[in-house]
Amino acid sequence: MPGKMSAKATETVEFLDYLLRQCVLLDSQIEDYAAAKKPATADWIRSQIARELGHLRQRAMVKNLGPLADDVGRLGIQASTSGSQQMKSRVLREGIGSLKAAVERRRKGTLDADAAEMKADKDADTTAKAAREAQDAAPAAAGPTE
Repeated sequence: MPGKMSAKATETVEFLDYLLRQCVLLDSQIEDYAAAKKPATADWIRSQIARELGHLRQRAMVKNLGPLADDVGRLGIQASTSGSQQMKSRVLREGIGSLKAAVERRRKGTLDADAAEMKADKDADTTAKAAREAQDAAPAAAGPTE
């Protein structure tokens, strides 16, 4: 993480990093689902995937990341609907790939927005300080009045 960030940006970036780690975990679970030979095993893995996606959706909603929560929720619904194992595997693989891309875009956007906000705050502080110094210097230059 580059430089200092605000507390809100730090919290958001940490959650997005957590979401990326969960995407890696879900990716491996999807591969296990695709490789499962027995229907009972495949169904059990699929229900675990759907449950985890539901939990991630709830956490994203709590963190006020609505669009990402919608993406995760959509993927969770796709995981829990009926269809062949091959079709679900393909849909889930593509969905996790697009979710990773969305999380990375959101992370970069959060970092860029926070950096711009910090720079604007620093520039505003510098301008205010210069104005105060100029105001303090003006009466001293005029000299004592009697």
